[in-house]
Amino acid sequence: MSGLEGCAAFVTGAGSGIGRATCLTLAARGAFVWSTDADTERAYATAAAIQQAGGRAAAAHLDVRHEHAWQEVLARADAEGDPLRILVNCAGKSAIAETFTMDLEDLRLVMAVNVEGTFLGMKHAIPRIAGAGGGAVVNMSSTLGLRGVPRMAAYCGSKGAIRLMTKAVALECADLGNGVRVNSVHPGVVETPAWDRHSSEEAAALTADTDRPDVLDPHQVARRMVPLGVAASAEEVAETVAFLASDAAQHITGTEIVIDGGMAAGCAGPGGNR
Repeated sequence: MSGLEGCAAFVTGAGSGIGRATCLTLAARGAFVWSTDADTERAYATAAAIQQAGGRAAAAHLDVRHEHAWQEVLARADAEGDPLRILVNCAGKSAIAETFTMDLEDLRLVMAVNVEGTFLGMKHAIPRIAGAGGGAVVNMSSTLGLRGVPRMAAYCGSKGAIRLMTKAVALECADLGNGVRVNSVHPGVVETPAWDRHSSEEAAALTADTDRPDVLDPHQVARRMVPLGVAASAEEVAETVAFLASDAAQHITGTEIVIDGGMAAGCAGPGGNR
């Protein structure tokens, strides 16, 4: 499966950012891509972009928090396109707030999307992938699934949960001998529409700087935070996802790949290059 012809890839959070880039990258390698998102219009826009480029895709609305929604969309995938061989759990939710004032419902929303959504995807997609002859699951965690950051307890907790859940399910699949590999990807600062909107707020949390650098543009913020001095592109992350989905990674399971320009290494301190 180094080329992905003859298999289907199911991607959540496909309407923008890393999810969209992942869909385009997998389609370019020959996969039939299911573009799903809670924003239906964006999911269909991603599928249309794939089709316009000569690839194969279908789109569907999916709120990853709801088990019945997963069951319905995957039942549709069973009847259309190629056999399901790849699942990429990209849908995510963030929250930035002091733990002591954060509303419990905000925490629950982050956990429902990030943790429960990832769990439900694996629960319902992995048996299908195994039945098709095996394949790969890639779960989108974060550098903040490896390190703590003030005012981001909900997000860090959710992404850390994804990291360890990935390892546990990878071992479960290995025990079953079902041919499904499960890994996590941990991006740091990535140039996406969400980053452009919230870069200053996230930088304030990541650098523990209460004076938010609102005057800085996203590129300046990235230079403050990332030891390499530049944000990753969504396409760079998507290339790593495609590698993990391919036969080139057939001996890689239960591990994480960090794409953060050195943030998790700690070599430049909490604020990266300044």
